[in-house]
Amino acid sequence: MKITTLNLFGRFDGWQSRQKNIIQYLSSVDTDIIFFQEVVYLPDESAYTQITDINKTLAYPYEHIAVTRLQTSLQYSEHREGQGLLSKYPIIKSETLVLRQNPEDHLQRIVQLVDVKVGEEIVKFANVQFAELPRHAGNHLQELLEILHSRGEHRIILGDFNIPNIDVPLYAQLWQQDYRSSSATPYISYPSLETRLDYILLPKVYTFTETTLSGDTLSDHRALTVGIALTVGVTLPQSSLQSNLLS
Repeated sequence: MKITTLNLFGRFDGWQSRQKNIIQYLSSVDTDIIFFQEVVYLPDESAYTQITDINKTLAYPYEHIAVTRLQTSLQYSEHREGQGLLSKYPIIKSETLVLRQNPEDHLQRIVQLVDVKVGEEIVKFANVQFAELPRHAGNHLQELLEILHSRGEHRIILGDFNIPNIDVPLYAQLWQQDYRSSSATPYISYPSLETRLDYILLPKVYTFTETTLSGDTLSDHRALTVGIALTVGVTLPQSSLQSNLLS
């Protein structure tokens, strides 16, 4: 299975041109499931989000959009934002969780949880865009892992983590016992700062088979695409999350 994550950067910075580039890239990689962040509903611009506009060409059979944040805007009369995905496989369950908001973060952050049926297996995902400051983003990562731990779940966690180096001990101690990170293969996903903000964390019953990045014409982020090998029929152990590491 192949999956892609991309922060769409709203409808800003030449969206019409970027939309064509996004469609061209996603068509070329032929991804099974595409996860998006900064999905916006701006009725002044369009009656639909960017995902619906993109999918008019890509024609994925399954689409789910969680645009749950109503934001103030100096440019638009209404600005709603969130996450979404396109899938070749049936989406059988979805849930949107609101994360705790730090007073220094002007946005309410969410996690989009989706269960996808791949053959006879149910594959669970968490699509994220954490707080902009790394220390708050780390708290969001811990909060999400605690939620999953309380549910006895291991999900493929992916998206815009807003953490420049998820492998440093402060963050790695949260995930490294139960997950593999796309960061094992070096890459830059946020070229303007020559850093890496976008990741895919796999429960260890999955392995990466490939990791590739798009060019710089899609967004302020590069699209991260990975191949995943599924280990069928394996029961995951209870998460070994250590609590309160970032408090």
